[in-house]
Amino acid sequence: MRFLSNTRIATRLSLAFGAVLATMGFMILFSLGQIENTTGSSQRLATASLNMVTLARDAQAAAQAGAVHLHELFILPAQAQRIPVYPLIDAQARKREAAIAALLASEDAAYYRSQLDSVVHYRDRYVEAFDATVEAVELNADQARAPMIERTMPALENMLAALDALVTAQSERADQKLLGINTLKAQSRNAILSLGGVAVLLACLSALTITRSIARPLAQTEKLARDIAAGELCSTLPPAGKDEVGGLIRALDDMRHGIAARETRIADLAYKDGLTGLPNRTLFIDRLQQALEVARRNAHPLSLLVLDIDRFKTVNDVLGHPVGDRLLMQIAQRLQSVGLSDSDLLARISGDEFRLLLPTQDVDQAVQVARRLIGALHQPIELDGHAIDVSASVGISSFPAHGESADVLMSRADLAMYVAKQGGDGFVCFDSMLERSTDQGLSLLSDLRRAVERDELTLHFQPKIKLPGRTCESVEVLVRWQHPTRGMIPPDQFIPFAEETGFIRNITCWVLERACSVAAAWALDGRSLGINVNVSTRDLVSMDLPSVVAGVLARQELNPALLCLEITESAIMGDPALALASLSRLNEMGVRLSIDDFGTGYSSLAYLKKLPVQELKIDRSFVMNLDRDSGDAMIVRSTIELAHNFGLKVVAEGVENEHICQTLIRLGCDEAQGYHFGRPMPADEFEVWYRQSATFADAVQRVARL
Repeated sequence: MRFLSNTRIATRLSLAFGAVLATMGFMILFSLGQIENTTGSSQRLATASLNMVTLARDAQAAAQAGAVHLHELFILPAQAQRIPVYPLIDAQARKREAAIAALLASEDAAYYRSQLDSVVHYRDRYVEAFDATVEAVELNADQARAPMIERTMPALENMLAALDALVTAQSERADQKLLGINTLKAQSRNAILSLGGVAVLLACLSALTITRSIARPLAQTEKLARDIAAGELCSTLPPAGKDEVGGLIRALDDMRHGIAARETRIADLAYKDGLTGLPNRTLFIDRLQQALEVARRNAHPLSLLVLDIDRFKTVNDVLGHPVGDRLLMQIAQRLQSVGLSDSDLLARISGDEFRLLLPTQDVDQAVQVARRLIGALHQPIELDGHAIDVSASVGISSFPAHGESADVLMSRADLAMYVAKQGGDGFVCFDSMLERSTDQGLSLLSDLRRAVERDELTLHFQPKIKLPGRTCESVEVLVRWQHPTRGMIPPDQFIPFAEETGFIRNITCWVLERACSVAAAWALDGRSLGINVNVSTRDLVSMDLPSVVAGVLARQELNPALLCLEITESAIMGDPALALASLSRLNEMGVRLSIDDFGTGYSSLAYLKKLPVQELKIDRSFVMNLDRDSGDAMIVRSTIELAHNFGLKVVAEGVENEHICQTLIRLGCDEAQGYHFGRPMPADEFEVWYRQSATFADAVQRVARL
């Protein structure tokens, strides 16, 4: 391959095509030669066989004609009548002798020596007997009959038999030669096929080799160009040969070095923090603007992390600013040691605030980086005999989900960091609810705590309909909050806030207890309805969920098979190892598991075959426009097929009309839920709906049976 990279592409193509053409030309010439040989052999065989058979038959015919003339001598009484017959006898004798002489002189005479000797022997006996019979006829025709019958005719038969034996031997040899010709044909055919295979193989190998020698360097060159466009100026340089692609690689490398040199000069002059050596605020904002332009152009995500050191003011006040400065230097070193890529940019903005730019990473990847940053500060830092415990609060925002401009992204990351610092949760990803929760957060959190204590929360049940029979065998449990003064607070206002503050764990425990209690009461009443309960990311990774569920099931005496926990893709990807361990324990307990809002994330697909789940719910955003958007229809169809291939049941959310329902039935969807079947209802309203739906389902089944 190294040799090819040093050969120009036009030369490579010429050599490859030349080799293929040469092989094909040789195959054509070889084929023509084999055809010529086979044809010549066949013609020679046919000519020799026909010639020998013709001569033998001529000899037989002449001998038989002579015998006929001999009989004429016996039936002609006058000598004058017999005289014209003798020239005819002599003429047939000459024909006979000429044919036998030609046989003896043929190319294959040596091969048929024994048969020809037999012919000559019996010919001599026949001629001798024939001549004696002719002389006897002239003396006394009556006396000549006996010698003719006893000697001449047997001699004739022997000669004819010898000629037949010669023809038979020649036929056998012709068959042998024909077999040889057929064998030669088969060998020629195999040789031609082999040459053809070699030609095809050579063509494929040439095409593969040439393609790889061109495509691989081009792909590496494309990656190098993308790395440069993304600001990754230290990526590995692909091997550069002496061909055209090599020239392009060297040109890109020169461009990369030029860009790096200019950026280094700029950074050295004005864009570095004097204390930590990290980029400063000016450089960070400049790089953020550039990264946003690239992200918009290439349609890839970008994430921003704001990190603030907890209790840093206390260190400065107690130990002094010099110690605080040295602490910042140690913190900067630890933050740089977490395995950031060359394109990531860590900067010190001011005081104890750091910011990290991830030019090509989304929220999930940013969360992983945030975990590593926080983990790097777990161990105390030793300074002047003091072991200083350090922690940090991290706020995360991402383009384009949380904003389109640098100012918006930074302000929302700052807001998320503030919420993280207030809640002591380490890191927080921006959510639209945070902007509202910061004003009313403290009062809302206090009210939410009292809501659980005062039973202000209620459960609503939304039916899940089995397709195509339209029966209800399970429900999804949804929590509602009836505030005493604010009225009904929508879930999208208090659930995200509860998740950010960590209070979601209290709500989840309350919902599990109440939902399992209702399901147990239904089971005692003869209605074994399954219940689906949503579980958040914090529930899955921040508490011993399997133990909590086991305790609830034991207290309510509920069959674990009637409980199904719905987990979002983001919850699984928050900590895949821990999530898999928790889900495996729940599955071993007999609890059913479902992936909620499937399709809105992207990372869990790789874990789908590993997760012990039984159900997959297609997000409503793909289902609601199923009858109008061919793209959504394709996604739903592919998701159903994928889930069924993994042995999973598929539930479609957001079914709004009958047309969507019929489409889902045609696509093979197992269950559906949405306003078309029933809205979320309090327990008493649901029981009325359930009785009516059961009656309707029975009627439909009776009609179907008719």
